[in-house]
Amino acid sequence: MIANSYRFFAVAATALSLITIGYSAVFRAGADKPESFKLVSIFPSETRAAVTFDGSILASPLLDMSQGRPLLIVAASNGIIAVQDADTGALEWQIAVPVPDGQQAEIASTPALVGDKLIVLYQCLEQGRRTKHRIAVIDLTRRQVHKNFPVLTLSAEQPAADGVATVKFNPPTAYSHAAVKHADKAGTELGYVYASFGNAGDEQPFHGWIFEIDMDAWQQQGLKPAVSSVLVTTPEDKCPTTTVYGGTTEMICGGGVWTPAGPQIYQAGDDFELFAPTGNGQVDLARRDYANAVMRLKPGLQFDPGCDARLCANFNPGNPATDCIASCKNLFIPRLPDNSAPLRPHGGECDDKTFWECLARMDYDLGANAPIKAELENGSSVLVQPGKEGGVYLIDAGHLGTQYDRLQIVDLCGAADDGCALVWRGMIVTQPVMAYIDRTPVVVIATFVSDKTHPAGLVALKIVIENGRPQFKRLWRFPDPKSPEAVRAFRSHPSLPVIASPGKKGEPYVWVVDIEQRGVIYGVRLKDGALGAKGFMQGAGRPLSAPVIHDNKIYIASNEPGTNKSMMEAYRIEPAD
Repeated sequence: MIANSYRFFAVAATALSLITIGYSAVFRAGADKPESFKLVSIFPSETRAAVTFDGSILASPLLDMSQGRPLLIVAASNGIIAVQDADTGALEWQIAVPVPDGQQAEIASTPALVGDKLIVLYQCLEQGRRTKHRIAVIDLTRRQVHKNFPVLTLSAEQPAADGVATVKFNPPTAYSHAAVKHADKAGTELGYVYASFGNAGDEQPFHGWIFEIDMDAWQQQGLKPAVSSVLVTTPEDKCPTTTVYGGTTEMICGGGVWTPAGPQIYQAGDDFELFAPTGNGQVDLARRDYANAVMRLKPGLQFDPGCDARLCANFNPGNPATDCIASCKNLFIPRLPDNSAPLRPHGGECDDKTFWECLARMDYDLGANAPIKAELENGSSVLVQPGKEGGVYLIDAGHLGTQYDRLQIVDLCGAADDGCALVWRGMIVTQPVMAYIDRTPVVVIATFVSDKTHPAGLVALKIVIENGRPQFKRLWRFPDPKSPEAVRAFRSHPSLPVIASPGKKGEPYVWVVDIEQRGVIYGVRLKDGALGAKGFMQGAGRPLSAPVIHDNKIYIASNEPGTNKSMMEAYRIEPAD
């Protein structure tokens, strides 16, 4: 529960006003000067105490406007849903998600807002072991668990790949990290929500699971018809491994759906489609194993990879034929372009491995990242999908097997005299942000490197059409890769980036938090990477959490220094002049 809800949080005077410090080295003389901003503390401050939580804030905060004024919704990891006044940070009310007697709740995934209903996915633990996975609906108007939606406990059993056995959803080895996603659908009142699962530590047996929940059926008919469909990405009833992390390194089962941003939902005519990226594990078309890929799903979680059976005969998971994976309409499997250098981490782990085997060996799963969709001037659409190994893929959104481009935007972690601190982290775990400049899509990807050698930070790419084919074109990097800051900052997972347009010019800026002992907020102009704002937070920030920006205010989940507590921090974005 919340501890000392209005305890005064002491802050140094220097933290009260976060002032712009120069602008990026990529800003060229003669270009139009970016606006400069200062970030002024709203809460906590000398006059406004912090609302602190006994646990981390793993989920991204949400902005609720259903009550006629801006409210912040905070899902703390210990099962508390708190609502704070967005102007003052004051606690309006809180509620604990319901759990069986003697158990504790854990929330890791970002809830979904559907009007004044908050759909919360959480796990129940007994002596640290996950026993159940539940979904509850919070009535934000009446400030209680919604009476029309009985608490739902998720369970499933699906046919196995061999057509004989079954695969059961196993609560102890399933973990909900991906955001809960909501989709509207014509003919329904409340639409559908999607709950996704991977695993917290590669303990087998684990798989990727997605549950489709029919909100109307849940409300009108109760629990039995609420789950309208279930998908398992690797339908294997046995997952034998020889090492603790064998699900990743040995390409066994796996396929977890765990990216923090969750599967992405886009309208498709009168309907919608989900793009679900999957984590490392077994990829085998013949056995319907779809790990380390992006799956295009239809409502009802319908999936047909659409691969050419002739080209995909004798599919080799360790080295799939390019013609085969290029033929798949609804399945993207990553690959290196022709004549590209192989992935070769400095430790030699991949010297004798194919690209796909190396992704598994290094835990470089594609499913760490969520895609974003872009519309091009010629009317076609593409997906931009980052990979944990530091590459970014440009994919035909209508035919996922068509890979237009792949660009390595950050070096592999580690060097001969500077080993990678944590290899499993990879270099990209995020979702790109995107805006259009002169009708050309520009995507920005947050990168990091856990060594002291390689630069990292924000990387901006334009998507252009050359010779009739979409391609990436490098636009800018921040910090300047030649600057000392580029090899000091962004050494671990940053926040997810967001785009907002404060200031008089209304230009879009990318906002991101570098997670350190005191988090660092950057505001970087989208069109050229020029720095508009930089400031230090009171806490460390929170990795993989998306800030909320509303009415020239930025709200950021943060860990309180020197404690096991967390809080929300808020700053007003003001002109520096």
